[in-house]
Amino acid sequence: MKEFLVKVLMETHQTVYRDILVHEDHTLFQIHELIKQAFGFTSNEFASFVKEQEGWDNDTEYPLEDVMNTGNPTFEKVVVSDVFSEVGDQLTYVYDYLNEWKFYLEVIEIEVKEDKIKEPKILKRFGSPPKEEERNLNGDDAQTILLNAMMGDEFSEDDEDLFKDSLDSDNMDSLDDYEEFQ
Repeated sequence: MKEFLVKVLMETHQTVYRDILVHEDHTLFQIHELIKQAFGFTSNEFASFVKEQEGWDNDTEYPLEDVMNTGNPTFEKVVVSDVFSEVGDQLTYVYDYLNEWKFYLEVIEIEVKEDKIKEPKILKRFGSPPKEEERNLNGDDAQTILLNAMMGDEFSEDDEDLFKDSLDSDNMDSLDDYEEFQ
């Protein structure tokens, strides 16, 4: 019976992580609940795990609920041994699609044990996570995130100011200018 020591790194401005111990038969749902507990999240938002493959279009998503009817199994049905097999295996966990809390999971050690642990557990805590309600995105945040995604590292504050100025200008076309939208 395999046990996996997994580092769960929270995507935030400070270094915040938890080391958790899971058994090969535990489900991703159990890990979801443990991550929420470990980082102090108390609400019940949509979430998913993503197993990244070579090429982003080959990624496999394991959602909490299959609301998009993808046919992928929900994470109540996926066990650890389905997604982890060796040291270095990784998963991304996204909690709360609106605020998009991201966590990166990586197997850092595997041990074969005679006895099976009943529940996943937290072995190490490092750093203080922000409070769940501190990540409420507003329109400016979403705009900056979108621009950073489109422009990458080449995006600067000067570019952001130019973009915002163009959005605020009266030179922008309106949907009213197009016959199909009247």
